[in-house]
Amino acid sequence: MALALAPASCSPDLRVDGARAYARVAHQVAAGPRIPGTPGHEAVRTWLLSELGRLGGRIERQSFTDTTTGRRLELENIVARFGPTAGRRIALLAHWDSRPWCDEDPDSARRNEPLPGANDGGSGVAVLLEVAELMSRRSPPVGVDLVLLDGEDQGRSPHAEQYCLGARFFAARLASGTAGEARPVAAFLFDMVGDRDLDIYPEVQSSERAANLVALVQDGARATGARHFHTRPRYTLTDDHVPLLEAGVPAVDIIDFDYPAWHTHLDLPDRVSAESLAEVARVAAWIAYRSPIARP
Repeated sequence: MALALAPASCSPDLRVDGARAYARVAHQVAAGPRIPGTPGHEAVRTWLLSELGRLGGRIERQSFTDTTTGRRLELENIVARFGPTAGRRIALLAHWDSRPWCDEDPDSARRNEPLPGANDGGSGVAVLLEVAELMSRRSPPVGVDLVLLDGEDQGRSPHAEQYCLGARFFAARLASGTAGEARPVAAFLFDMVGDRDLDIYPEVQSSERAANLVALVQDGARATGARHFHTRPRYTLTDDHVPLLEAGVPAVDIIDFDYPAWHTHLDLPDRVSAESLAEVARVAAWIAYRSPIARP
């Protein structure tokens, strides 16, 4: 399936800006914790709606209330649609909320602090906004939905049902046929993709249930000269791709889970690099513009 393409990093029409993506990570962290019901959550929601609107996205706001965690959470997924309104659609996803606790922190005194969420949340959002920058200048050949999911990281282990709340809501709408536009034929989740020591391995459930999309991502890495994407599956993860798989939408989790600052107070912008963000954004752009599923 691999295409003989020049690296997208050398292609003016698919050029991304890692420094701009990094600045967007820093902006999200500076706004404060993106915990539902807090000023930081509201500030980042307002910013996302402004950015996606400025870049020409057709915006759908999916607001809902969830009590799965035992707390009443007012959540909102943001969907920005680009490209043709008819025909095939693909979805690129990330979560925009941040965790209320640093529950994996080596310092037990800091475990009740809110997570900064530079890489865990912020990096995926920044990558999707880079793709939106491209699509604001040149429409993709097929419909592309940028889906920013809320409520991914509000749960407590080992309660898997408390996680991925926005993805569950989004997937339920797709399954019921109330999503408004055509359901995507494929979904690509970007989570923790900005680590300055980047290593992305295929996720096990993705490999087992959407092997063709895992192969497509690897084709994109080769086509764009990405050096930190690997071929051997490493982790089995409960993430926002799972509700989509359960709703019958092929989906893959593009994630670097070898991240020492995961769920600690050290998940700060200095653990993220512009180079890593740009490498992943080029792969995302290749999926949207050059991959086999991007052909009308």
